[in-house]
Amino acid sequence: MTEVAKGILFSIFTVFFGVLTSMLVKVLAQDLSIISILIFRFWFALPILIISAFFIHRYKLFNVKNKVAMFLRVILGLSSITLVFLALQNISLGLATALFQSSIIFVTLFSPFFLKEKIGIYRWSAVIVGMIGVILITDPFSSKLSIGITYGIAAALTGAALSIILRKLGKSDSPFTVTLIHNIAGALIVSLAGLTIFPSKLVVSHDFNIWQLLVLLGILASFLQLSVTLAYRYADAVVVTTLRYLQLPAAGLAGFLFFSEIPSIFELTGAFAIFISSMVIVWREFVRKTNRNPNEEKLSL
Repeated sequence: MTEVAKGILFSIFTVFFGVLTSMLVKVLAQDLSIISILIFRFWFALPILIISAFFIHRYKLFNVKNKVAMFLRVILGLSSITLVFLALQNISLGLATALFQSSIIFVTLFSPFFLKEKIGIYRWSAVIVGMIGVILITDPFSSKLSIGITYGIAAALTGAALSIILRKLGKSDSPFTVTLIHNIAGALIVSLAGLTIFPSKLVVSHDFNIWQLLVLLGILASFLQLSVTLAYRYADAVVVTTLRYLQLPAAGLAGFLFFSEIPSIFELTGAFAIFISSMVIVWREFVRKTNRNPNEEKLSL
């Protein structure tokens, strides 16, 4: 199998694991608090991530060069995943996914300030279309803005900031090491927060099926992070990013089939606008990088 084929395969795995993870969170959130789900998600994801990082780096699996960026990655990553889980608890799967995917629009919006990138007419137009899509979905002029929508927008914003930090970390540190440290720190932080700040929210279920789902969530979360890393290792970023946006229609279909979620015409139109906007941004990113460096190296492990 060629490297491009491997990259496409891991990108499809990313979509598959991403949708399954979101579905599990929605199911578990009916019985458990978000802090409980986060604790088990982090701890049950660690074994596979530790083994994978050790296989790649042996005893240097914790070596980090850019410690400031790593610290920000932990804080933003933990904030983002918490907001994602809260959004999934309160709004439909398809709607939440559409809001999460809008993060690339905010990355483009902020990149001139934080990454010193020049944004041309195509990407600015895509940002405008994407923001219209966000407005259609969120309906900010209505009398009551859903708390789930608020979580979804906040998740997109923190996800955008996280993407910028990951770009910086990708130039200095191994994605396997970054992922492992993030998950270890996340497991410790959410456990400490649960025991000290939210002890009343901690729920230990005696239902064996719940425990099975929690273990499965941790395993899928580790597979999701590994598939993302390997996808970027074997294929160009534009290929990976484009294929990852298949998660939007996949999540909408899963929401309809498994949770009987029927989006409104405004939500469908907004999601479509975000999808088109994101594709244009990815395309222009590909053109820009090709013109600058057509032989860009794949991500190092």
